[in-house]
Amino acid sequence: MSRWIWKFGEFENYHSLRLHNSRQNYGYIEPVVWKQYACEPVVVFRRTLVTDGGEMRITACGDFSVTVAFGEDNYMNRRSLWGQSVIELQPGEITVTVRVSNLESFPCLFIEGAVETDENWLCDDLTENWEPVGSDSAFCDRSRTPEVFPFEYSPLEHVSKEPMNGGVLFDFGKETYGPFELRGLKDESVTVCCGESREEALDTEWSVIHFTGTPKDGSLTYPPVAFRYIWVSDPSADLSARYQYLPLERRGSFHCGDELTNRVWDTAAYTFHLNCREFFLDGIKRDHWVWGGDAYQSLFVSRYLFFDPKIEQRTLIALAGKRPFVRHINTIMDYTFFWFLSLDEHYRTYGDKAFLRQIFPRAEEIMSYCLSREDDDGFMRGKHDDWVFIDWANMDKTGALCGEQILWAKALECYADICEVVGKPAPELREKSRKLREKILEKYFDRTLGAFVDSWESGRKNVTRHSNILAYLFLSCDDKIKETVYKNVILNDDVPQITTPYFKFYENQVHCEAGNISLLDASIRDYYGGMLELGATTFYEEFDTEKTGTERFAMYGRPYEKSLCHAWSAGPVYLLGAYRLGVKNTGVAYSSFDVRPNLGGLETFSGSVPVPGGAVSVEVDRGHTRVLSDIPGGTLWVDGKSYPIPARKEIIV
Repeated sequence: MSRWIWKFGEFENYHSLRLHNSRQNYGYIEPVVWKQYACEPVVVFRRTLVTDGGEMRITACGDFSVTVAFGEDNYMNRRSLWGQSVIELQPGEITVTVRVSNLESFPCLFIEGAVETDENWLCDDLTENWEPVGSDSAFCDRSRTPEVFPFEYSPLEHVSKEPMNGGVLFDFGKETYGPFELRGLKDESVTVCCGESREEALDTEWSVIHFTGTPKDGSLTYPPVAFRYIWVSDPSADLSARYQYLPLERRGSFHCGDELTNRVWDTAAYTFHLNCREFFLDGIKRDHWVWGGDAYQSLFVSRYLFFDPKIEQRTLIALAGKRPFVRHINTIMDYTFFWFLSLDEHYRTYGDKAFLRQIFPRAEEIMSYCLSREDDDGFMRGKHDDWVFIDWANMDKTGALCGEQILWAKALECYADICEVVGKPAPELREKSRKLREKILEKYFDRTLGAFVDSWESGRKNVTRHSNILAYLFLSCDDKIKETVYKNVILNDDVPQITTPYFKFYENQVHCEAGNISLLDASIRDYYGGMLELGATTFYEEFDTEKTGTERFAMYGRPYEKSLCHAWSAGPVYLLGAYRLGVKNTGVAYSSFDVRPNLGGLETFSGSVPVPGGAVSVEVDRGHTRVLSDIPGGTLWVDGKSYPIPARKEIIV
């Protein structure tokens, strides 16, 4: 079947450009703050094949020129057919070359009939660097061009319409996303304020997303934005809206005897789906952008909910940009390192070698950039244009920050693994990673404190949860050091607490890995359940149980700047799937996997985790554990004993 083709990465670059230049802040578009990459204006597509003859029909996004070579490709055998969209072919071997130019979006090609475009074509940007094309099975229709992202739409109905502050307030019952239209307006200037909360929608000065405009024929239309409430200054206004969404199938599930936990899982799943768009977004209102650290966590949630490799690949491509790579991803050093972790995780989950080979030249470029920034002692220190982030916390970032070195060592290891898969081994980088780990233990682990310090160069011996959490998860510490760190830092209330769901995700991972899943239950009850008790329909960017009223919506010095629908707050989907249902991949593409259910304080639970070719379903109560897997290779662990899991045959222990 024919499909649209393009130069690998250009679909993602184009839609990244559009996305990152559509963020609406206080009535204005806010341009992105990191480097963006333009699409190639001219791309050449080529394929040699044997045809039975017949009609070849060509459609392109842009202007095009066709050359058909018969038999051996030389100048004497070529026919140049400028812009001709229907070409009659004789049987035999031919080489079809199509040159497409597009200055508005990006060059794309669709051919059907006697010749079809598919993933077997090659392309070149006129540098004689021929490579496999990019394509997507979503674009198999000539009339559905890749310039328009394939979102789907459904009607949205407001649950109430209330006269308010001289205008009218529409409430849609829960946070959502989409375009909307106003009708029945007077012919005068209209103010429209969208809000994740009622208070935000009624604040004409500080609502993050708001518009002013003069109706034409009594109506105004608006692009897709985030909202639960919409206030319109004209009391005669009527409103219609549509939900814009990515059609992802929810393949994962979780249900238990505790209704609050069920509500948390459902709300986390809905929160996450709202943030699954062209790429993984961090939030659908403020920061309507793609961030590398957020994306890393989104990979885990997505795998336990949708198991869709395409959105992961689009996100990884968009974050990587194009050659030359001249600035850290999102300008953040640790986010560049997380990109390598993400790429390695993607391969381990889906086993897609073809994708890894296509994106590998970008991985080489990014690694080369990183190595050029390394100091003589092998540590990574922030340069003048780097954002050394890790998290919003009071860390001692003097010199080489511990967390950055841990992620750098892990990134080197992941890159070496990727090199093995694509047939370009890099043993020197694997050795570099090993030596760096030894140096981190030597410089940062204070045996008197029984903890990793943020900086050895400052001499202050500042201890944060962040460096120790990263060491626990990514440094391959021995069990004794892990136990020491867990006791002296993670369980120590004197060490400042994590305040963001971003790092709560990692802290909860540590608790679960340490076998202390009861703390995950407490987090679900208090942190996520606390938001639900206050009427949240999606989970917030950050939540402080001590804050009340409108104070809980404030962030960055503005009253409604906090995102009330943030992807990094969807962690319970992953955590309950990986540590309650207990399903974890241990091979490549689930060639082997473990099922380690943990009932904890619950009486019963059930759920499913998507895997290649189906799902693994788990049901546990106080008497039995039942597992049904669509694939072989699994091992069930109950009370320290292991049981092989056959395919498509329920096992009961």
